[in-house]
Amino acid sequence: MLGGEIMKNILYRIWSLWFYFLFVGLFVLIFPFFWILLSFKKPWTHNLAHKINAVWGRCITYGALVFTRSYGQRKLDKNTAYVFAPNHSSYLDIPVCNLAIRNQFRFMGKAELNKIPLFGWMFNRLHVAVQRESKIGSYRSFIKAQQKLQEGLSVLIFPEGTIPDKKKVTLGRFKDGAFRLAVENQVPLVPVSIIGTDRALPDDGKLLLHPGKVKVIFHDPIETRGLTLDDVPELKQKVFDLIHVTIAHG
Repeated sequence: MLGGEIMKNILYRIWSLWFYFLFVGLFVLIFPFFWILLSFKKPWTHNLAHKINAVWGRCITYGALVFTRSYGQRKLDKNTAYVFAPNHSSYLDIPVCNLAIRNQFRFMGKAELNKIPLFGWMFNRLHVAVQRESKIGSYRSFIKAQQKLQEGLSVLIFPEGTIPDKKKVTLGRFKDGAFRLAVENQVPLVPVSIIGTDRALPDDGKLLLHPGKVKVIFHDPIETRGLTLDDVPELKQKVFDLIHVTIAHG
C-alpha cells in the first residue's frame, strides 16, 4: 500500500513537470506575438492577443489531460459587455477562464502578477492590475475597468479576491468590487461556477497537477439596470448563494 502511494506521488510529480513545461514553454514561444501585438494601442491587436491567450489556455490544459466543459454559454451575447464573477479555487482558473469564455474580456487581478517574467509584461498591458494595498491604486484600476466596459469589453473579477483555504471554507467571502462595477456601469453581471480546478491543481503548496475534468457553468446574466449601490449587498449575497449551492453539488 505504501509503495503504491509513493509510486502514485512520483507519477503525479512527473506529470506536473510536464504541465509546467507546457505552461512556460508554450508561453515563451508565443510571447513574441504578445510583444508585437501589445506594443500597439489598437483594439484589434489587443483582441487578437486575448485570442492567443485562449489558444494557450486550451493547449496547456488539454495537453496535461485537464478537460474543460462549459455549460450555459449560449445564454451570453458575444456583442454584450458583461462583468463575469466566478469563484476562485486554483491558479488553473485563469487559463480555464481564457478558454471557456468566448466574449472578449479582461481580467481584473492583483498587481503581483505583473512581477512574473514575461507573463507579467503581457498581463499589465492587456488586463487590469489592481494594487490592493493602495486606495488610490485600487481606484485607478476601477476606472480602468470602467473604461474597458465602455469600450464594449467584458471584465472578469474573482469576487473572493484570492484563493480561500479550502480546508476551512468552500467559498470565500465576496468583496464588493465586481458588483459595484456592474451596478455603477449598468451592465449585466454573470455568475460563473468553476468546478474541478481545485482537484486538478490544489492550492496546497505541492504544485501537483492531477488529470481530470473541469466544469464551467455560466448562470443566467443578472440585469443591473435600475439598481443602485444600495442594492449591492443583496446582489452580492444572491450570487454567493447561487455559486455556493452549485459548487457544493459538484
